Amino acid sequence: MGTRILLADDHGIARAMIRRVIAKRTDWQIVEEASDGADAVAKAYDTCPDLAILDIQMPVLSGIEAAKKILKCCPATVVMAESLHEGKFMQDTLKQAGVRGFVQKMEFATELIPAIEIVLKGGEWFKDREAPQIGEQLESD
Repeated sequence: MGTRILLADDHGIARAMIRRVIAKRTDWQIVEEASDGADAVAKAYDTCPDLAILDIQMPVLSGIEAAKKILKCCPATVVMAESLHEGKFMQDTLKQAGVRGFVQKMEFATELIPAIEIVLKGGEWFKDREAPQIGEQLESD
């Protein structure tokens, strides 16, 4: 069995988008899905997945609070966050909660797979929107 993933987002469309991206990797499997933070914690408690992908804004319990609880009961689980909004303003809060990476929903198609690969290897994935992106030139060039 490959990497076991818990996916939690209160929007079914977002969960479907993530499922499509993850399906490209035969060694990754979504073993649980949740539509709120409390359900995500309960399902993590039962399965202790290798990776939990949590929407930051969910009903009942936020993704940040869910991350803290999941890491308390499953310390080996790697937690990533996702949101429709940019994460740069919450980066410190996410890191303090134990979150290892963040992907904006609009960037699932291009960033989710490399982000997961990096965090599963022990790295972090937090994009700084103020830094030049690949292919962009610095103004001083």
